[in-house]
Amino acid sequence: MNVAGLRQFAVFALVGVVNTGVYYGVYALLLRWLPYLAAHALAYGVGVTGSFLLNSCVTLRTRPTWRAFARYPLSGAAGLVGSGLLLHLAVTRLGVDEHLAAIAAGVLATPLTFLVARWAIMSGARRTGTVTEPASSE
Repeated sequence: MNVAGLRQFAVFALVGVVNTGVYYGVYALLLRWLPYLAAHALAYGVGVTGSFLLNSCVTLRTRPTWRAFARYPLSGAAGLVGSGLLLHLAVTRLGVDEHLAAIAAGVLATPLTFLVARWAIMSGARRTGTVTEPASSE
């Protein structure tokens, strides 16, 4: 991975940490008025939306699109499946404690989640920012 890719990955991880805090804050607030599963679903929706917008605009410096937003949950699914497989292997094959294995699996699945999120957002997108166009030779 090149320097730009490493920068993107670091920002992606930071967005994930911030997004976890946002999710929990919204969840805790909504628990005052809603049952816990409804609070979770709404907080999760806020989290996915915020994560998508931050990763589009800040991490990947591209304009968000509805098509990318529709694909973005695939990154969460990839993270869930990847970390689930790693968790299962760590616990059943390596005998790692379930708590430690869950943390390790989540960390180890993050690059997969990043790659799928980057694909979901960038596939067909036009970059924004300070990209200069080559001069025309007319």
